[in-house]
Amino acid sequence: MKSSIIRHFRRHRVNARLSHPCARQYAFVGVGGHSLANLYPVLCLLHVPLKYICVTSSRKAELIGHNAAAFPGQAIPTTSLDTVLGDPEVAGVFVSASPDSHFGLASAVLQKGRALFVEKPPCRTLRQLEELIDVQNRSGALAFVGMQKRFAPAVCRLKRSLKKEQVHNYSLRYCSGRYPEGDFVTELFIHPIDLVLFLFGEAEILSCKCIAGHTYVLMLVHGDVVGTIELSTGYSWTAPVEELVVHTHSGEFSLHSIDSLTYRHGGRNVVGIPFEKIVKQGMTVERLCCHDSFSPTLESSNWVEHGFYYELKAFVDAVEGSGIVNGSIPCPTLQSMLPTYRVLEYLKSI
Repeated sequence: MKSSIIRHFRRHRVNARLSHPCARQYAFVGVGGHSLANLYPVLCLLHVPLKYICVTSSRKAELIGHNAAAFPGQAIPTTSLDTVLGDPEVAGVFVSASPDSHFGLASAVLQKGRALFVEKPPCRTLRQLEELIDVQNRSGALAFVGMQKRFAPAVCRLKRSLKKEQVHNYSLRYCSGRYPEGDFVTELFIHPIDLVLFLFGEAEILSCKCIAGHTYVLMLVHGDVVGTIELSTGYSWTAPVEELVVHTHSGEFSLHSIDSLTYRHGGRNVVGIPFEKIVKQGMTVERLCCHDSFSPTLESSNWVEHGFYYELKAFVDAVEGSGIVNGSIPCPTLQSMLPTYRVLEYLKSI
């Protein structure tokens, strides 16, 4: 009996993975390191049929043709975006190219009324974001932004937990090495800023200080919640830091590197006197989410733990008409990025 139940669930899990959920065709614009490492493999897992892969170089298109097995579907390499957008079979377009090109590419896709998934940053400025929203409103097309941390299981667990808590304050550190290859504000700092706004809501900037041109220390106020943030490229890529600590009435949540979430219970008080000063007790820490390096499963992969899998699945489900566009899925729409870009704009201004 037990063996039969185990076989049944194993068979069901495998059949679910092998099923073909996509009835529509898609295209992908761009073939870079991030796309090859994180986006194309997930699209393969989701069985998303790519009809086109659009690149700027004919040499790169030739290489894609020689390595067609590495990409989902029977993708046709092309250097013509007009060819992609002129094909009525293409329902959705993934854009992950150079950050400077995202605004123009996203505008072109939305103007044609195609569903858009654009990797972060979708544009460079708040004004460009507002223009994209205007184009989207006129076309009525769906648009998602690649803010995958919103879909990380540890972040989703934290957000659910905070709904039951009285949050007092938080502190966030996001520290890396130098970033000479691009605009670190819109390409790096967009993630931690978007994360705290996603968790705690829109914010007022209480204070902000720029140090040595590479470090920002700021204080945000989200209603009754106060947060202190350090954003920096003045540290090291050998030991980067990404840590969020949230202090609530009953205890403390700690999110480390997106894939590890713990909760430490607060100390008990007896008529205002800390109980641990009377009776020594061990610290109680719950591991709510942690990286599973033991089981080589999809659930323990970096694609799931960092949110790429559920992010792309949410977009594809929305295009296919089988997903929840609003509700339980924290969809990173263009409109939802407005508070994030207001803070980024302020950082760039100082």
